[in-house]
Amino acid sequence: MKRIVITGAESTGKSTLAMALSDYYAEPCSGEFVRSYVDSHQRELNQSDLEPIATGQLALEDAGLGQAQRLIFHDTNILSSIIYAQVYFDTAIDWVNDRFLERDYTLYLLCMPDIPWQADEGQRESPAARDDLHQRFKHQLEQRRLPYVEIHGSKQARISQATRAIAAIL
Repeated sequence: MKRIVITGAESTGKSTLAMALSDYYAEPCSGEFVRSYVDSHQRELNQSDLEPIATGQLALEDAGLGQAQRLIFHDTNILSSIIYAQVYFDTAIDWVNDRFLERDYTLYLLCMPDIPWQADEGQRESPAARDDLHQRFKHQLEQRRLPYVEIHGSKQARISQATRAIAAIL
């Protein structure tokens, strides 16, 4: 099973790309748990939310595996929880880091912040935060020596780049 993670900072087209690839390959896509968590709690997140978010993200990732034939697309993964815990709360949760290291993600598609930033109340910070977060995602991928391809440009260009990267691992 090939696990493809669409990752990157906020408002970089991850969800759009994840759904397009899921449709193109007729394979499942796991969502971003924090989005539904924020919507259901209707308040600003705090440090006590980190573990439930990580647990929910892992559960979403695993739920899609049973439906997959060759591929599963993850509209972000637990690496996001690790990065955001550090950025917003200057903390790390050991079991989350351990679980991340146990998982085998085949390829990361790092969405570049080269599309217009769109506000999403309660979900996104700002265009300036997006640029900083992008650097953090890229640093983590490089530091951990995770296989990734940078995805940029228009929606069609992104889909084309992603399908070429996926073809190289199939």
